[in-house]
Amino acid sequence: MISITIDKALLIQLVNFLLLIFILNMLLFKPIREAIKKRERKIQSDQDEIGKLQTEAEDRLKQFQLAIEEAKKEGLAKKEALRKAATEEERSLLAKVHSEVEEELTKVKAGIAKEMQETREKLKEEIKVFASDIAEKILGRPLSHG
Repeated sequence: MISITIDKALLIQLVNFLLLIFILNMLLFKPIREAIKKRERKIQSDQDEIGKLQTEAEDRLKQFQLAIEEAKKEGLAKKEALRKAATEEERSLLAKVHSEVEEELTKVKAGIAKEMQETREKLKEEIKVFASDIAEKILGRPLSHG
């Protein structure tokens, strides 16, 4: 008959293992998960803002297109010179609106990319610090940095 005995060394190893898991969770995993969740919320917020800006841009473009159509109808009723002037104004307004929309979207996208990169770099640095701190605590002595 086989008998299994649990001695003090096994209990100490089990306690050490559970303590290590708890410490790693509190000092490393939980802050990383929180940073990732925060970053995901920021990205979602930025994506929502981009969607809102795109919708606003589309609405503005539709408003300008409606205004241009009205100007076309009025222009057809006027002399040829007035019709040509209205057409030139239409092109100018469309170019301006398109330029403004593209510039605004480019700025927002660049800001998001910059914030994502900054968050990644910050998270990398925090992970290095957490890993070093945990290693020092586990080893019970400072790590040599060189």
